[in-house]
Amino acid sequence: MTTPSLIPINVLTGFLGSGKTTLLNRWVHQSSMRNTLVVINEFGDIGLDHLLITHSDEQAVIEMSSGCLCCTLRGDLSRTLQQALEDIQAQDKPLPSRVVIETTGLAVPTSILQLLMTDHWLAHRFKLDSVVCCVDAINGAATLTAHSESQQQVAIADKLLLTKTDLAEQNVVSTLANQLARINPTAEQWQVINGELSASLLVGAGLYRSEQAGYQVDQWLKAGSYTIQPADQHAGAAFSLSEHSLLNAAQPDSTSHGDSINAFCFSVEEPIHPDTLESWLDILMSLMGDKMLRIKAVVHLTDRESPLALHGVQHIFHPPAELPIGSVSDRVSRFVFITQNVSPESVAEMYRFFQTSKESA
Repeated sequence: MTTPSLIPINVLTGFLGSGKTTLLNRWVHQSSMRNTLVVINEFGDIGLDHLLITHSDEQAVIEMSSGCLCCTLRGDLSRTLQQALEDIQAQDKPLPSRVVIETTGLAVPTSILQLLMTDHWLAHRFKLDSVVCCVDAINGAATLTAHSESQQQVAIADKLLLTKTDLAEQNVVSTLANQLARINPTAEQWQVINGELSASLLVGAGLYRSEQAGYQVDQWLKAGSYTIQPADQHAGAAFSLSEHSLLNAAQPDSTSHGDSINAFCFSVEEPIHPDTLESWLDILMSLMGDKMLRIKAVVHLTDRESPLALHGVQHIFHPPAELPIGSVSDRVSRFVFITQNVSPESVAEMYRFFQTSKESA
């Protein structure tokens, strides 16, 4: 997840009509996109000023006048990227310094994030840098109400781009910005007019930024922006570890758009026993995996001095990344959860159950 030599990937998502293509049409001609590989669904969606590098039955890679590269998604992402890199190297071109992947409007990018964690070939060559989500300022509120895909796209994004803000009333834009902040309190928000925005805003949300910047743990986790659910906050009612009780606890009432999305931070003051952590995460994933949209954590364990960084998407976790000693200022473990229909209380109660079981063993 943090190896400096891996090629960073930026995922561009957003619902139908949110302005992704307009942004890409502007971005691919910016000088900062030189040597960037852009993976899109159809070449026809992008106004290309290009020279053809190579073409085959499986794949086409196009070089643009700006020095940016472009290819279409054919089949699964892993095969597309493998073929693209082979085509680029066959022309004695350098490997791309960055990859931008545009999703379809109805897609939730969790599948791409999971693939980066589970596909052996991808995991050894690429790392996730950021998820960037476009939201239409005019229709964004209605889209969030009608489509859970839009809610999830917003919820797991690192950066939110509000498009068409020049065509919407300012009070509408402000209301939408507040809605987005409730769904995703840590994502940076930027207003975009006619696709005019620096491509540099795509980058810089990963845990490892550069050799100069090193690990940016606080900026990656952003735990302070979330509601805190401490581990030592005891609930008033008894808790039983049964599937019935857990699933009931994980279904809060939701009556309007975004209300089913919960974004919160769970903190543990003392170092965690590895068995407690493993049992707790196992039960969370087995019972609520599809509702755990994204999890980030910095964890301190009882059997090691250096902290670990965890990154999970639904039921899939990336292998833990060991952080340098001193990269965080204290020994508090912090878990940032972005969930759908999972309450902070149920997550905390599950942890306390396994913690108490371990202490009494």
